[in-house]
Amino acid sequence: MDKDKFALVLDVGTTGIKAFVFNKNLAVLTKSYRDIPEILLHPGHVEQDPAEIIRLAREVLLECVQTSKVSTDAFVGLGITNQRETVVAWDKKTAWPFYPAIVWKDTRTQEKCAVLSQAHGEAVRAKTGLRILPYFSASKMSWLLEKIPEVRTAAENGCLGLGTVDTWLLWNLTEEKSYLTDQTNAARTLLFNLQEKKWDLDLLKIFDLPSMLLPAAQATKSNFGTLKKEILGFSLPILAVCGDQQASLYAAGQTSGTTKITYGTGTFIMQIIGAEFSLREKYFTTLTADGKNFAVEAKVDHGAKDIDKILQDKEKLTACLKDIAVDVDEYIKTLPVKPQEIIIDGGVMRDGIVGKFQEEISGIKIREQSIFDGTALGTAKLVFGFV
Repeated sequence: MDKDKFALVLDVGTTGIKAFVFNKNLAVLTKSYRDIPEILLHPGHVEQDPAEIIRLAREVLLECVQTSKVSTDAFVGLGITNQRETVVAWDKKTAWPFYPAIVWKDTRTQEKCAVLSQAHGEAVRAKTGLRILPYFSASKMSWLLEKIPEVRTAAENGCLGLGTVDTWLLWNLTEEKSYLTDQTNAARTLLFNLQEKKWDLDLLKIFDLPSMLLPAAQATKSNFGTLKKEILGFSLPILAVCGDQQASLYAAGQTSGTTKITYGTGTFIMQIIGAEFSLREKYFTTLTADGKNFAVEAKVDHGAKDIDKILQDKEKLTACLKDIAVDVDEYIKTLPVKPQEIIIDGGVMRDGIVGKFQEEISGIKIREQSIFDGTALGTAKLVFGFV
């Protein structure tokens, strides 16, 4: 490949949307950013405006490309990484959302999940590597079908789009109106059989979801369609779609034992466990971006939201960062393989303090990722790996 080729990356996170231009050496040429507001109208409800997600995505993509001054023929493709588990329902005829996006942090389905867990928890975990929690997508999808009449009507009429943020983006941003997801995002829905790598009819039945509603799930590194010419002034193939934490893990490495921590909106610990599916008590099991291996993952709720509130108070900030490191260490102690090194990324690590605390508390070498935007870095690697 010509050394003067570039990858465009769209990173749709929980608190903000970013676009990047990476060169072949995986250095960032330009970056654009916009905040995404949250809608918090009821206790336990966390929502976002799906139309705003699309508007901001288009905005940062155009700004980033224009700022880069890279010629159109030098771009090899676009990669998309996204907040996982968040669900959108829309009209396929008009592309208009029926309801706000229900964010992964939303807990409105807590009671339903508790009931389902009693009856089906072990069976679901054996197929998905996950526990039945409101965190994941399936119960959010069920809630939309049950509570929103327009969603039910659209499903009956065959015009309902229902999926995670990546599917919503692809439907709106591609010439083909691609109705697709990738396997890393599908793996976080409670509906995807990890070992068979397909939607599971038994799981769909548990959550009372018709199989024909769901997008096709394909390999993370594959062709997802063509970015609309109107967005940038030129067409661009979409060559990778990946859930944010799996993208970050891909940036850290692809071999068994690779371990990473992302200090972002939440704090996420992941380790690749190899090609054999297995369950670990304190962890979820999920797919890696290469489609060949599995990883264990755990989440600590402390993260950027806590830090943002106390940035100006050095004493409180230090205490909060130490608390995060202590909580993370409880998971590090029980990882399947004791890591020789842990790669860290995420906005909270950018000042170097939390990494220092983590190394002191865990007694394991901490290496900072080349950029704190590890999710975007991993997606750029996927794009360049496709061409």
